[in-house]
Amino acid sequence: MFQRLFHGLSHFFGENPELAFFLSVGFGFLIGRIRIGVFQLGGVAGSLLVAVLISQFGVHVGSSLRTVLFILFIYAVGYRSGPNFFRSLGRQSLREVALAVIMAISAFGTVIGVARLFHLDKGIAAGLAAGGLTQSAIIGTASSALEKLGLPLAQVQQMQADVAVGYAVTYIFGSIGTIIFCATILPLCMRRNLRDDALKAESLPEDATEDTLPAVQNGTVQRTAVPVTTDLVYNMLGMALGLLFGLVVVHLGGVPITLGSGGGALLSGLLFGWWHGRHPGYGAMPSSVCLLWGSFGLAGFVAVTGLQTGGQVVAIITRQGGTILLLGMIVTIVPLVITALVGRFLLGYRNVALFAGALAGTRSSNPAFGEVLAKAGHGSPTVPFAITYAVANVLLTLLGPLIVAFV
Repeated sequence: MFQRLFHGLSHFFGENPELAFFLSVGFGFLIGRIRIGVFQLGGVAGSLLVAVLISQFGVHVGSSLRTVLFILFIYAVGYRSGPNFFRSLGRQSLREVALAVIMAISAFGTVIGVARLFHLDKGIAAGLAAGGLTQSAIIGTASSALEKLGLPLAQVQQMQADVAVGYAVTYIFGSIGTIIFCATILPLCMRRNLRDDALKAESLPEDATEDTLPAVQNGTVQRTAVPVTTDLVYNMLGMALGLLFGLVVVHLGGVPITLGSGGGALLSGLLFGWWHGRHPGYGAMPSSVCLLWGSFGLAGFVAVTGLQTGGQVVAIITRQGGTILLLGMIVTIVPLVITALVGRFLLGYRNVALFAGALAGTRSSNPAFGEVLAKAGHGSPTVPFAITYAVANVLLTLLGPLIVAFV
């Protein structure tokens, strides 16, 4: 009976993958609303969890959808934060740079320690880093470094396959663990409220955007909503330019460094949002549209990721045991704890909204950042996130060849 039901659902979802996608997002947000004490999973982690469960029925979803949804999310984040981001650059941003450096160093030390203690080969170790730190670029840089070791071709290919295995097994917890740590555990440990601190971090209310105009009545300034249509020409060109930014590759010591589609779209969003702030007649995008693109884009992105990788991950764990998964959890959690302690007690972070945004950026973790934004209800965590994200995107990518060299 159960086997017939399983095959029936597999055939059904195989024929209707778009249904699996929308169910993952819808039920994911439903589960994410459930609160157990002070703990709440959140819609992003919930979407990933439901997608992994549905993926067991053999759903096939194209990667192009994943990329498009991700670009919608990260461009909207950049657009909304552009004016504040460029005002914040300067000596005051050194704390965010230091936080990203601490994360990279602690992550490298954790991976090397785990690899040597458990006698992992170079491929598995690099895969743990790529998945546990949710930095997919490590797969590419580590694979390239493996090719330069001068080993027999068969051995190199086996280690490159191990990179993919380690990544597949550890990526899902890497995402969920970072989401929970940044959006739930960090505020609990600091005994601070994300929403309250987010509002304290910004002098202007979140709705003080271009689609609200001040009006004076009885000597008091009030805000009256004025409908604004989205300038799709301006913003679609902005996204396209971001993808072009992501195609640029700079070789640093033989290691290819690139912003990737995510970093490129974030940079483009920041620039286009800043330009619109300076010239309001061009490129309007109401805050409601930004919120929609951001929330749906991110939830859809993690749902597609879960649908694509969930089946493979469960199969590998069933076949090889949970050792790699447990080691991946260590790689995910230990650097987060170290970086959080340094940030709180040495770098002096007290506002949990800014701290959570910065910490998510040190991991280049867009899902964690999206959940922080959702719980904060305000865009103030975006500025520290954008700074640490940019630095971490380079530093974590460089870990690939370093791990290959030192394991």
